[in-house]
Amino acid sequence: MMTNRTSKIPKYVQAFFESCEIDEKINRFSFFMIRADGVVLYHNNNLANSLSKSSIGALLSGVWQASKALSEFIPKEEAKEGYRLSFDTSSQGIYIVPISTDMEELYLGLIYHDEVNPGFIKNKMREMAASFSEFLNQELKDHRATQEKTNKAFDKSEYLFGDISDAEMDRLFAFIKN
Repeated sequence: MMTNRTSKIPKYVQAFFESCEIDEKINRFSFFMIRADGVVLYHNNNLANSLSKSSIGALLSGVWQASKALSEFIPKEEAKEGYRLSFDTSSQGIYIVPISTDMEELYLGLIYHDEVNPGFIKNKMREMAASFSEFLNQELKDHRATQEKTNKAFDKSEYLFGDISDAEMDRLFAFIKN
């Protein structure tokens, strides 16, 4: 079930990509922001082939989930860096990086080819994931502050009959019980 906060994620994704300048080295390839269930929240319209964006989203999510399950076999040590997934040759491949959020799992996926420096675009993808995480955290912080102001506006002491007790309410409506 989606909470109110998670239902706002597509709006935040759209706002992020409208407000940032995507590096041209990344933008020339197909990249996606997806949820853990494979739903595509964003793609840059540079589809690598005839596969639909929903198929690619499901495949990227599936390969991440499978890799995550396999990583459970790795002895647990203090992780200094988060995992990322790369299936590539020296010039083409697929790269998936998770986005840190307290709401739900999100990933950035990139399908690239004919790239002279894949390390550079992988670094740019990690930077984009970190930038989106910071953007989302700030948006959620602002949203919570707005919600708190709204909640304070409806302070019970400002209501008509705000000081009335339960006993007084019972006496007011005692005639209904008869």
